[in-house]
Amino acid sequence: MLSERHAELIAELEAAGSDEWGPRALLACLRKLRDGGPTEAESVVVHDAWATEDGFRVVYDAPWGGPRVGIVRERSTTIDWLDAYTTGDEATPEEFGWEVADFNIGEPLGRWLDHLDVDADGLGWWGHVPMRRAGRRH
Repeated sequence: MLSERHAELIAELEAAGSDEWGPRALLACLRKLRDGGPTEAESVVVHDAWATEDGFRVVYDAPWGGPRVGIVRERSTTIDWLDAYTTGDEATPEEFGWEVADFNIGEPLGRWLDHLDVDADGLGWWGHVPMRRAGRRH
């Protein structure tokens, strides 16, 4: 479900037009979640997201009534189900963003629910708890 914040994030990233890997991957991820795919992306609600130079974070409500969680994904994150990319051995930012949208965020948490890192605000994160971001909306 496209939240108002989700739409704002896409518009902000499109307007910025960054060439950096992280913002490009985040934009691809957010667009894929908006447009849907082979998973439950249509039931994901994005509350906030931000990019780093080589990655991104997304705070969202997991599909099928799952809890609000955050996900940390970096360029160096291993995505085991991908064997090859159209451009070579390493994913483009867009390919990476699409895969995270479809096969991480767009899937129910399942066993990962028991392995979240919880931050000071009580939000569980896939991956390590990121540094606090001023103005975070979760």
